[in-house]
Amino acid sequence: MQTGGLDLKCLHAPVRRAGVFRSLLSLLALSTLLLFTPGCKEPAASQGGQATSTRPGVIVGRIRLSGTPPSLPPLPTIPSVASVCGASVPDRSIVVGAGGALAYAVVALADGAEAPAPDPEAPPAMLEQKQCAFEPPVLAARAGSLLEVRNSDAVFHNVDALAGSHKPILNVALPIEGSRVRWPLPSAPGVLEVRCDLHPWVSAVVRTFEHPWFTTTDASGHFRLEVPPGTHSVFLWHPRLPGVSRPISVRGGETVRLDHAWAAEELRQ
Repeated sequence: MQTGGLDLKCLHAPVRRAGVFRSLLSLLALSTLLLFTPGCKEPAASQGGQATSTRPGVIVGRIRLSGTPPSLPPLPTIPSVASVCGASVPDRSIVVGAGGALAYAVVALADGAEAPAPDPEAPPAMLEQKQCAFEPPVLAARAGSLLEVRNSDAVFHNVDALAGSHKPILNVALPIEGSRVRWPLPSAPGVLEVRCDLHPWVSAVVRTFEHPWFTTTDASGHFRLEVPPGTHSVFLWHPRLPGVSRPISVRGGETVRLDHAWAAEELRQ
């Protein structure tokens, strides 16, 4: 029966059909809720249908010096700074701890493919003149980033940075405690020697890279480095030891271990 174009049969549909309709509406509402609720997105899938991870991999390890470490006599200062820095300071050109733990060894990716652009807001790499020595004695930094050198001594220092074949990069006086300078590092990766011309025992080395995947070992020789997933060549370096490259593969979210020991006989003067 129809009235005014309306099929009255539709007004008497079985209750079970209304239940199905309500169920469909409930499913639609639940799907919409999941779609727009943070944290409920489906994992991205690769072309093969497998979930992929964009998380970095992590490389951890310990760097050591095997054998008998060198005995480094302290470096004499001069009378004009003795009241602030003492008559001598430790030679920190190589720092070896218990069990041969090698501090200030550089660990970096040798391959910097697809490196992100430098962050202009990133804090500068930092060298501090403290107790008539540079802290740290070995620094890893990104090429083209800012280097800040700060004088924390009540002593007139300067900073003289040389790259490559002793090409001058920076030579600035830091005459009072708290004075500092910021200067862009060369855009090409390499090694810089940093020194104080007034106090020649005050020196440091800066190793720069064209990517952000680098670190240095702590006092116990340990390091932790986050890297993109994949197979990499890891570069191990210290100013007084020959550079070494080691292959390693790491998946996103995975932690792999890489240990290395240089022999004491490999030390350069």
